[in-house]
Amino acid sequence: MQANLFNNIKRTKLYSSIHLKSIKMDNKRLEFLQSYIGKHFTGSPSPFAHWLNGKVIAVEKENVEFEFEVRKEMTNPVGMLHGGVTAGMIDDCIGVNFMVLGLEKFYPTINLYIDYFNPAFESQTVIVKTTLAKLGKTIINIKAEVINKNTSKIMAQASANLAISDVKIPV
Repeated sequence: MQANLFNNIKRTKLYSSIHLKSIKMDNKRLEFLQSYIGKHFTGSPSPFAHWLNGKVIAVEKENVEFEFEVRKEMTNPVGMLHGGVTAGMIDDCIGVNFMVLGLEKFYPTINLYIDYFNPAFESQTVIVKTTLAKLGKTIINIKAEVINKNTSKIMAQASANLAISDVKIPV
């Protein structure tokens, strides 16, 4: 049983590695996002992303890092960053991480699991880092970590699955 599980893990990693290599090396979406490093990502087609006003810190094919300033309208009644806004930041960064993979089909988020640990407050800076964990034939798993830059504390950790759809993504 254990050997069979190990073989399945090896096959999945091999498939993911081959699949990523088969993606065009001239990934226009990756290059586009990399042009925003150190700047706010104003090139997003998402109105919600514009409202979040994230700054691109780092971008690679398998991970992205964004920075967000906590504004008053992002807080809950006690002044902490609202959990729903944190979830939105995570989901938006996961979506960007997916887009830079350069795949032809759209994979919408089918679940998002978040553990919240520590708060952030108005005027503090939040960093969201996402990493591709698994690229399967029908499911992609991306992990995220949220850090309060002011306190260096982990605010949240998340995991999301995205499932293949019939929708093609425009280049």
